[in-house]
Amino acid sequence: MFTFRRLTLFFFIILLCLNLWNVIPGKSAVSFVNINAVLLYSLLFSCYFGCSFAMAFLPCSNFHHPVLCRGTTDEKSVSITFDDGPDPVKTPLVLEILRKHQVYAAFFVIGKKIAGNEWIVKRLIDDGHVIGNHSFSHSKWFDFFPAHKIRAELLETDHLLKNITGKSPLFFRPPYGVVNPMVSNALKHMPWKAVCWNIRSFDTLNNNPEKIKTKIIRKLKPGSIILLHDDTLFTGNHLDELLVAIRQAGYTVVPLDKLLNIPAHAQE
Repeated sequence: MFTFRRLTLFFFIILLCLNLWNVIPGKSAVSFVNINAVLLYSLLFSCYFGCSFAMAFLPCSNFHHPVLCRGTTDEKSVSITFDDGPDPVKTPLVLEILRKHQVYAAFFVIGKKIAGNEWIVKRLIDDGHVIGNHSFSHSKWFDFFPAHKIRAELLETDHLLKNITGKSPLFFRPPYGVVNPMVSNALKHMPWKAVCWNIRSFDTLNNNPEKIKTKIIRKLKPGSIILLHDDTLFTGNHLDELLVAIRQAGYTVVPLDKLLNIPAHAQE
């Protein structure tokens, strides 16, 4: 598997070879390497950093860190996940729809949104849903934070959730789905499992609910993890129709921990 560690090893091997070439005694001073040294070094560094940056936006490649993006089941089971809550208006509506259909979902909550919405967080657990960590700030600069600051955000959100529910989440979803070396280092030696998705609804960008629903249904496969947001108009107004369409396609919505076959919350 092509990983950041292997890319880094390859990078340093090539860099070492270029440097050794410059100190070989008796070689021609007008060799190809000497003449094009600046270009070769520029290409090497550009490829290394460019590849690392690009792969950060492909979390399911496991390039920077192991990420769970789907279940391994052959059954027609899928999971629905919601990001960016809790929302004081839309999240309760989502919960009512899920209760109506007897569906259990996973909610990746943002720590700074918990204050004032503690009752929603408690209801998530009381209704049987999974709670995951979606960072505290969800800052657009989150992926540029040093590892210790990323880890501190996750711990702060965990602390808030445990105080309310008595449970510590083991699932973490990186903001914007970006996984880079800083995020990977923050997760090392910690209990969190990085969880993303393999069906992205783009419900925060697309204003056509029928197109969103059709795309999700078309991409359904056994073990799929669907990304929605509980603070969008689509979720509040069209989740009911989506759940019906998923059932009509022959699929069953199961809890995320059941789909992945790993615990969602730490044992107390």
